[in-house]
Amino acid sequence: MARPIRETPILFGEDGRRFEEKMRNAKCTVTPEQYAVMYSHYKSVLAALERGEAARKA
Repeated sequence: MARPIRETPILFGEDGRRFEEKMRNAKCTVTPEQYAVMYSHYKSVLAALERGEAARKA
């Protein structure tokens, strides 16, 4: 049986301000080449799912 998920801690004070600042200034580290590869994998998985659905319905 799965363990229960703990509550997410709430950040207060300086920790909260630091976290908020980091989230505002977060930058994407994925290059366009990596994105193209990930997108092609995504499309192939979608195509496989569609083929499976079509085969299941037939």
